[in-house]
Amino acid sequence: MSREIHQRITSERDRMEKHYLVGRDNEVLFYQEQILGDTFTVRILNLYGTGGVGKSYLLNEFRRLSEQADIKFLILDSHVFPRNPSEFCLYLLHMLHYPVQSIEPAADISLLNDECLNALQEAVGQKKMVLALDTFEVIGEMESWLRDVFLPNLKSNILIIISGRHPLQGLWLSSPVWRQFIYRMPLAGFDYLSVKRFLELSNIEQEERIRHVYALSKGHPLTLALLVANPSALPLQNIPFEDSSETFRYVVNSWLTEVHSPDMRVLVETAAVVRHFNQELLSYVMEKEVTTEQFQQLLKLSFVQRVDRGWVLHDLLRDAITYELRLRMPEYYNRLWKRCVLYYYDKIKQTAHTKIMSWENAEWFYYIGNQLIQAVFYQQSVCYSSEPLNPSNRAEAERYIVNRHLNAKDVRIKLTNPDTKEEHDYLITSEDSLYGLKHIHLKELYELDPNSVKLTRDSQGTVCGLSVIIPINVHTLDYLRSKPLSSVYFNSLPESKLKELRVPKHSSAGYFFKTLDIYDLSDIPMLQSTGLTFITHMLACGYVVAAPPPIPFTYAILKSLGCEMTKDVVHFDYDEKIPSPLFVIDTRGNKLEHYLNRMVASFGILEERKGRDEKNASLTLKENAVIELVIKGYSNLEIAKCLFLSESTVKKHVSNIYRKLDVNKRAQLINKYPMKSNDQ
Repeated sequence: MSREIHQRITSERDRMEKHYLVGRDNEVLFYQEQILGDTFTVRILNLYGTGGVGKSYLLNEFRRLSEQADIKFLILDSHVFPRNPSEFCLYLLHMLHYPVQSIEPAADISLLNDECLNALQEAVGQKKMVLALDTFEVIGEMESWLRDVFLPNLKSNILIIISGRHPLQGLWLSSPVWRQFIYRMPLAGFDYLSVKRFLELSNIEQEERIRHVYALSKGHPLTLALLVANPSALPLQNIPFEDSSETFRYVVNSWLTEVHSPDMRVLVETAAVVRHFNQELLSYVMEKEVTTEQFQQLLKLSFVQRVDRGWVLHDLLRDAITYELRLRMPEYYNRLWKRCVLYYYDKIKQTAHTKIMSWENAEWFYYIGNQLIQAVFYQQSVCYSSEPLNPSNRAEAERYIVNRHLNAKDVRIKLTNPDTKEEHDYLITSEDSLYGLKHIHLKELYELDPNSVKLTRDSQGTVCGLSVIIPINVHTLDYLRSKPLSSVYFNSLPESKLKELRVPKHSSAGYFFKTLDIYDLSDIPMLQSTGLTFITHMLACGYVVAAPPPIPFTYAILKSLGCEMTKDVVHFDYDEKIPSPLFVIDTRGNKLEHYLNRMVASFGILEERKGRDEKNASLTLKENAVIELVIKGYSNLEIAKCLFLSESTVKKHVSNIYRKLDVNKRAQLINKYPMKSNDQ
């Protein structure tokens, strides 16, 4: 290929890449500030993110920006250049057009190092240069030489970019010298607006189609690009996962190259089923101890992300692994799933009505939820924030209500069960969609309780939802008994029930959900965020009353969550012709266990536990005492001293316990009693 043709192809590729560059405005702006400023304010730009997130794509944009600023940009792919210091120096000298043939074959590494540093300085002169090392995760033993010998001797007018799946850590951060010069630039998947922009640039403009592609790709750049490149895989509706299996298999395999052992593969598969995980939960679900070393190895994988309550796998990888595992080993998959249900069942009972419980509620419903709950609330991670109504955002809230009325439209929500292929199709008319705002008076609600009205914002800061959740107490009860939507229910309660609800003003006997309104009902991530708001209140407060609009979709969700519809109490506050019931869930006191048992009945886990308890009944008092001490971490010798037994007698008791409970070691025994273990 002639040089002219090669340049033309490169130029066209650059033009296309720049055209499709979306979602990286902040990163590009920071880089431009570096190359256009008088000096570099950082020495090392550490660009990192999971496989397929677009690191190399962004590096190419950095190269184009550098060339436009007349700054030399050298990029070295760790997959390509030799991974020993001598060969690295020769490779870099060759890139600098240095006459490497003049260098002795057996030249000392220190001489090569000096020659390379001098050549770099000669090439850059008084200008700037960028030296980029890509796919740094495979650099191997070269890392220590680069960190300790080569990079520290580069002049300050050379910016170093280190790009890989993992952030620089270890000695990079423990060194006070390097730590102050490293700027971390993590790359995540695209948000919805970036996906929409990318698809529009690819001539895909139908809103419904864009939303489905976003849900399918989870905003993962490589998956998004592959879907666009393969039009037959692009969904015309919300298609099951396997319809784009080749695309996903390619992406998943690129991730799993990081998993080098069968044991780690099993751990990754379990983490995919568990969703939010930690070391304790993985051990419980797998019914064997996950060592700290194993867990630390898991956390080093680039597709594992830290979140508030532990760790998660990347959404796309989690979906792919669980889909494949469900097909390959259905009984094993179901066992893991049941263990998750049981774990959160016990957690909720143990921490009933405490503030820390709301997160467990959301996780538990993930495992027990039917197809509708799974499809609406747990398809992908969401990034919305909420804030209470206040004088500074009051105008925004009023504009939101006005715009909702101006832009209301009919919405069709289509959901497909990935297992049964059963489809659910819900139509919500524009008139129905506005019911939730019919009795909302912001000034009145703000005066009642400033925290009862909350605005929801998307990642761009735009108000996209409004909720009214009124605490039930002595201060709000008169309002609830006199206003539309709530009055018919609260006036139907006997005085004894009302007395229970008259708790002090700054506390709550429960919550009344007046509305959970969102701007676009076809926005599944926003629906998910709204639904999780309801779920997190459900069991934590013990008593929830909701007055949803008469929409089949909303009724189906509330019934799926175990809410009970009022039979004899209805109102006509939405439409004079349509009787609208309310939905109530009451888990106060001993009602919680009844509700939990009702929700898990279809799994059969309580019957399985009863069988295990029958085995436990065959244990002697002494064996139960031994179990208590084993759970506390006592050795056989320590147990013997505590129970005034010989060590050999303790060993016999432990052996009998193993036989009766069908376990082989201490870790399995402890995992049969997770709640007891946590109480210690």
